Amino acid sequence: MRILHTSDWHIGKKLKEHDRSDEFRKFLEWLGDVIAAEKPDAVIVAGDVFDSRSPSAESQEMYYSFFARTAGTSCRDAVIISGNHDSPALIDAPAGVMGRCNIHVIGRPRENEIITINDSDGRPGIIVCAVPFLRDKDLGTVRDGDTFPEIERGIKEGIMSHYAGIFGKAREIRGDMDIPIVAAGHLFLEAGKTLTDEGERSMYLGTAVKVGTDIFPEDVAYVALGHLHSPQKVGRENIRYSGSPVALTFGEWGVRKTVSIVDFDGRNFAGVKEIPVPVWQKMARISGDMAGIEAELRGLMGMNESVWAEVTYTGKNPAGDIQSSLEEIVKGSMVEILSIRNESERKITEGIPRPQVKINDIKPTDMLSLYFDEYRIPEDMQKVYRPLYMEILREMELDYAE
Repeated sequence: MRILHTSDWHIGKKLKEHDRSDEFRKFLEWLGDVIAAEKPDAVIVAGDVFDSRSPSAESQEMYYSFFARTAGTSCRDAVIISGNHDSPALIDAPAGVMGRCNIHVIGRPRENEIITINDSDGRPGIIVCAVPFLRDKDLGTVRDGDTFPEIERGIKEGIMSHYAGIFGKAREIRGDMDIPIVAAGHLFLEAGKTLTDEGERSMYLGTAVKVGTDIFPEDVAYVALGHLHSPQKVGRENIRYSGSPVALTFGEWGVRKTVSIVDFDGRNFAGVKEIPVPVWQKMARISGDMAGIEAELRGLMGMNESVWAEVTYTGKNPAGDIQSSLEEIVKGSMVEILSIRNESERKITEGIPRPQVKINDIKPTDMLSLYFDEYRIPEDMQKVYRPLYMEILREMELDYAE
């Protein structure tokens, strides 16, 4: 038996308000070609199919069209779990229809998160424990009045208990059959490596709740993970994040993006092959003084290719109107500057004293007030920022209403 493991598509994601639909569409077309060539028995998408809980019609069309294309190929089944960016209800909504096409969707946690995938002869071939992203409200382990350490401990224990229960049921279903148990999950493992500005954080009440690899017992043949955007094995060769298929932020640029082809021999993991994903939009990160930045920009312009650039000015001298200067340099070229940061301006605030307060003692709403006070944000601007900030907290599902 063979599976294809992928995750964190984030269809609909924009970069500095720049549309990336073309990249996502090309990725899905390429992925269809990989399936035709590698002939996996099933595809596992380990969460964050969409970048938003309310994806656009175009984003949903890409999603459904991809699986319509794979129907009738050697890839007879697909397993899709929701991630922290997905709407569990939206992922679950077409379950009845998609299930008839052997596309198994798990948006909300439920008692039966176990899917048996048949081989080409119609006999059981793989048992998949498909666990979606688990929120604290799904686990029921957090009580009113709990401290942050108690909340973190409760969530961690709830996650471990949930997975243990699913694995126990999977063993009962397998019995003495010589087939593998595969886990699919969307979570943060303690040994997982992330980029500083990857744009992905654990969303449990704003804290970095992580679990150890010991959550996955030795008799689980392969663990197909989503959530971290860098492809990597964690601890054991058969515990892997497939990573995002495209660089979703400038911080991910240069990371080799892959999808994983995984083979099994009876109950056992037989090996994995990482297939590099092509790059459809070049990106670049440039930093330095104005002379260095201009030299690098002109080098990119000489490539005569579309490049999105992030520029950070680190010169010691005031640079004046950086944006106008840089736009004049790239004018008429295929290089587009999406982000400009002036690090020299940040030095102005370095001497401002910061409050001696423990981070765990501050609610997100109080944090905003501290920021306003520290940086002397005018009252009229506070009125603009505060509702936007509260909307962000609601998007992250943090229970901190005013």
